[in-house]
Amino acid sequence: MTRLLSSLLLATATSLLAADKLRLERDENTGTITVHREATPKAILTQVAGPTTRPYLHPIVAPDGKGELTEFSPGHHKHQTGLYWGFTRVNQRDYFHNLQSDYWKRNSFKILIASGQSVSWQTSYDLLGDKGQTVLTQTQTWTMTSSNQEHVLDLTWEGTGKSDVTIGKYKYGGLFLRMPWHRGKTKGEVVNSALQINNQAESKRAVWADVGMDIQGRDDWGHITIFDHPENSDFPQPWRVDGQLGIGPCRAILGDWKIPKGQTETIRHRFLIHTGKLDPKALTKKWEAYGKRSYGDVTFITTPAKPVPLIDLNQARLEKIVEMDREKAFSLLFSQLAATDNPTIQKPLLNGILLGLDGQRNLTPPPNWFRLRTSLLDRKDPQLNKLVDRLSQVFGDKEAAQRALATLKNKDASIPDRKQALASLLTQRHKGLAPTLKSLLDEPALHIDAIRAFTSAPTPDAAKLLLDRYPKFQPEAQKAIIETLATRKAYAEALHLALKKKRISPEALPAYVTRSLSLLLGPDFAKEFSLKKLPSDKEAEIAKYKALATSSALDKANASSGRKIYQALCSACHVMYGEGGKIGPELTGSNRGDLNYLLLNILYPSDDIADSYKMVTIATKDGRSLSGNISQEDGQKVVLNMVGQKTTIPKSDIKSRTVSDFSMMPAGLLLALKNEEVVALFKYMQSNQQVPLSK
Repeated sequence: MTRLLSSLLLATATSLLAADKLRLERDENTGTITVHREATPKAILTQVAGPTTRPYLHPIVAPDGKGELTEFSPGHHKHQTGLYWGFTRVNQRDYFHNLQSDYWKRNSFKILIASGQSVSWQTSYDLLGDKGQTVLTQTQTWTMTSSNQEHVLDLTWEGTGKSDVTIGKYKYGGLFLRMPWHRGKTKGEVVNSALQINNQAESKRAVWADVGMDIQGRDDWGHITIFDHPENSDFPQPWRVDGQLGIGPCRAILGDWKIPKGQTETIRHRFLIHTGKLDPKALTKKWEAYGKRSYGDVTFITTPAKPVPLIDLNQARLEKIVEMDREKAFSLLFSQLAATDNPTIQKPLLNGILLGLDGQRNLTPPPNWFRLRTSLLDRKDPQLNKLVDRLSQVFGDKEAAQRALATLKNKDASIPDRKQALASLLTQRHKGLAPTLKSLLDEPALHIDAIRAFTSAPTPDAAKLLLDRYPKFQPEAQKAIIETLATRKAYAEALHLALKKKRISPEALPAYVTRSLSLLLGPDFAKEFSLKKLPSDKEAEIAKYKALATSSALDKANASSGRKIYQALCSACHVMYGEGGKIGPELTGSNRGDLNYLLLNILYPSDDIADSYKMVTIATKDGRSLSGNISQEDGQKVVLNMVGQKTTIPKSDIKSRTVSDFSMMPAGLLLALKNEEVVALFKYMQSNQQVPLSK
């Protein structure tokens, strides 16, 4: 309490003593309200409130007048406008990416307090539905004080439902800040109240978040800090932090939330605009003064887990082994294994140990392992024996490896057991797998696993073997061959030659494989087979496709044909209606009904990409080149989410890791399609239920 009172007194005293006198000017013609220091013509902040466009603040000038701290419509995010408010999904309609008149209508913009140490103004807008009806009325009331060291802005946002409103679950939307970030030039970072930085802060709850970066005309960094008010619903809210240091609190990350018809939701935030070195402790004290609450009293709510039976709970705890001290964790688990003779407990314990050791090989077993292994095998429990054998392989047991090889060769064994045996042998780098892999190519239930196995178990003739068999396989296996041949340079060179000789059609190359091959083979391959580049004028390119996808053209298009095109282009990486890969975001619940949203994300997928979806390329010491997204990482391993599979890579095997500033999804996918195919694809992607697949 003493700390909180001190913070309040300090903030109040500073505000009264240091605040400059301000004045507001309103211009009906330009639709702006500007903030000026007394007797100074230059504005230090501009509120833009056009009659038919989304309102925003820009520019916001640094407190000492040196540099602008916001940016309007940057090339990487044309729809972002300084400091603004735009939900991504209001009854499935997107106000984040759309600024124009068919979405926004101004009711008023007015000055409330025209001059003094504190000034205030207000804007009111209707958010319009697809038929021009008012869905939601939002009112923003701003209050500002300023000194030469700091601007302080307080915002009260009120949203009144003119119908029942659902703000749909999404990874961003609502309040958002765009500062002047430029690829390859700007140094900066996002820091939150938990001292999480950049991508660490993505989707994390925090009471404040700060963006600091280089600002043109300054020798130090400019900062904008946003406070979340304790009375806001779902406080503290999670935050969106994108790869270009754009941020905003986003309640929708947690799920749908609602504003019933006739009711009003009120949300409050404070903004500190300052420069120089960041002082997180001072910011937390200022937040305490704003929120009238001690930071130590904040409860960081997490989404409650679903109730699970006792044994599943035990398993869930074991799966957290990667977060524990390695030696202590395994010592505890092996002690528990030795202390019980109940197979119902022993099996999840072994599963937990195997999970924690995933990807590891030739480890030194604990001192009591051999006696414990004998005891476990004596139980004659088939499932328990399989788990013991898998763990024995991790400890370098050659006899266990031979039993796994025998299982793999045994056509009478179950397919899941044979697949598990193959996975264990590949992890342990078992020598002499080649003859078995060749024979598995003739077994329909295992041939795709065998194809992919040549990535980890290379042979001099693997590329020739796979290319010779390519014409005999079905499309799924053919795709697995192409993906496998894109993982090693020698394989990739053989694939390149096959493409040149037209043994494989260039049309068979998925876009994500083309990108991987370009990295492996360099500019020659990129020039010959890479996707075409989009024109530099984004707005013109988007307009071109919007002109194609008119309402009448979409009405005539065949959604089933579009689904077939979607399967070829998109399904390997995206889930939609329960089908597809999990490399990129799921599309089922996305804002697909909005053509602008579709075009932005298909034509320019790398313009608005979370760090978690950036392409990561790992080069291993044994010559593999693997591309995908990181789905899990700890001190011992990296789990790479690749198209069609997940690969666990021990960190000791990694030669280099490169994180690209682009998505695995290349730009230019639509350039390979005919106009009618583009429209059919859009028709399918805007559908609200699954349609039959065309033949």
